[in-house]
Amino acid sequence: MSDVILEGRGLSKRYRSGFGFRSKAVLSGRDIQLHQEETLAIMGPSGCGKSTLARILMRLIDPDEGQILFHGEDITRLRGRALLPFRRRVQLISQRPETFFDPRKKLGDSVLEPLSIFGLQYRRDRLTALLDEVKLTDELLTRYPHQVSGGEIQRLSLCRALLLEPEILVLDEPTSMLDVSVQAQILQILRKLRTEHGLSCLFITHDHEVATFMGDHIYTFPRLDPCPETRSFSPSM
Repeated sequence: MSDVILEGRGLSKRYRSGFGFRSKAVLSGRDIQLHQEETLAIMGPSGCGKSTLARILMRLIDPDEGQILFHGEDITRLRGRALLPFRRRVQLISQRPETFFDPRKKLGDSVLEPLSIFGLQYRRDRLTALLDEVKLTDELLTRYPHQVSGGEIQRLSLCRALLLEPEILVLDEPTSMLDVSVQAQILQILRKLRTEHGLSCLFITHDHEVATFMGDHIYTFPRLDPCPETRSFSPSM
């Protein structure tokens, strides 16, 4: 039995823009596999197509060509409620987590909101345990988004995603907007979480040192070839 959990086959995507609707190929016939409990780092400069690939794999945008398979099942054409099980099991952690939190709601309400969307039961003990794992306390849940730091709201976004017990985290430049010291703390938390929760991760980054620290394997854009360099990186705390 294959341990490939998420796969893209022959993925292509073009964007049309400008006068005359010129098109630009962002992806062209890309193949990619994510294995169970693997962290695959996708590295390349801004605008090279890393995030487009991630959003296609998450079924947030459609490819022009190709297939997306989850546990070997073709989900490329699924829509609406048929995608709900997949949506729960594959969670996005963005570089701008504040956009996922309603500024008019307390953070606790936003953290728990996905449970109602997916019809899951709230367990206070599980929430408390997850907050402890990301080094936060219950008190933070009584605040509003503008009352917390970028590092705190990113850790809350991790907590909210883990409440759904996902199989995959897609981490799109999750530390790029944070100070260096906070970035180091988040990366250390992520390494611990992926091990303790048996997660598979797609880690999107433009930073080679971060890619080598987080990734079991590294693929580089625009060619998506395995990166031959491997060296350790330990962020200073």
